[in-house]
Parts: sequence; C-alpha cells; structure tokens
Amino acid sequence: MTAQHIKEIDEAISELIDSRRLEVVQIGQNGANPGPLKNLVEIQAAIYALLRAKEHEMSL
Repeated sequence: MTAQHIKEIDEAISELIDSRRLEVVQIGQNGANPGPLKNLVEIQAAIYALLRAKEHEMSL
C-alpha cells in the first residue's frame, strides 16, 4: 500500500508542476511582480508539502 501512496504523491507532484509550468516559465522570463511571485511561492509550498508526504510514506 505504501508503494501506491508514493505513486499517487509522485503523480500529484508531476500534475502540479505540469499544470503551472507555463506560469512558472512566464515569471522567469518576465520577472515577477507581487502577484506572480505570490503564486510561485504557493506552487513551491505545495510541491514541498507533496515531497514531505512522499518522504514520510517512504520512511514508514
């Protein structure tokens, strides 16, 4: 069951990155104003939360 959870977390990370990739690229190309910067921070926080969940699952 742990392997299934890790797979689901990996898929969630990939989906999050893919769904926001264009926005992240635009921020990188155009510089960041407070709105996109806030979005980028939220994206990073979500990715880190998913990675921590994956690490937790792997340590069980």
